Amino acid sequence: MKILSNWRSVRLWESELERDLHRDYSLRTHGILIGSAMLLLTWAVSALLMHFGTHSLAARYAFTLGVGYLGYLALLRWWAQRLVQGRTQVNPDAPDPSDFGLEAVGEVASNGSLLSDAASGAFDVAAAADDGAIIVVPVVAIFLIVVAIVFGAGWLTLLYFGWDTLLAVAVEVAFSYVSARAVVRVAREGWLVVAVKLTWKPLLGALLCAVLLGATIDHFMPQVHSLPEAVRVLLQHNR
Repeated sequence: MKILSNWRSVRLWESELERDLHRDYSLRTHGILIGSAMLLLTWAVSALLMHFGTHSLAARYAFTLGVGYLGYLALLRWWAQRLVQGRTQVNPDAPDPSDFGLEAVGEVASNGSLLSDAASGAFDVAAAADDGAIIVVPVVAIFLIVVAIVFGAGWLTLLYFGWDTLLAVAVEVAFSYVSARAVVRVAREGWLVVAVKLTWKPLLGALLCAVLLGATIDHFMPQVHSLPEAVRVLLQHNR
């Protein structure tokens, strides 16, 4: 019975921690800041690779996303630790919140809105590539570029801008401090396993889209060395 009581105390503490983090911080804003930092990092890495002579967009995007993901995990760990500092006391009288489900639904809707915005922007680019561009770039190339941009932007949004991974990692980091002092050792997956489990699918989707985008541009527009440059080529043929 004592083991069950201690287990219940840990579960109630975990629920209280999640509720306090939602109350004290705008986790959505934190997610936006983390995602923005990651986009700047990936842009900087890509620019450095291009500067040092790596002109293959497919190779450059694949390497850039790998570096960006490692940077994301490191930043996520540091950020989560900052959030939970001073919140590592187990309170057996903590109430059990029940309002996280609705907020999660709201976040999914928010991600859906971001996906729609990304899709709208990509199709605006596609609309600019009219008959003049089609003469130079085959229809299949334009289609693949648009698809890769739309889905790649969507996967990157899910990967870098969601707060759910930050919350899960924060709980695991806080629990690692608690378990060092707790009477009962409760098996946990650890922050890294949790972070990878929640992000590997968006990472894979973004990686596939980035490689598809880069390979398409490399094949049909070999003189182009960046996505903005490819867009300018398409727009120039619209004039």
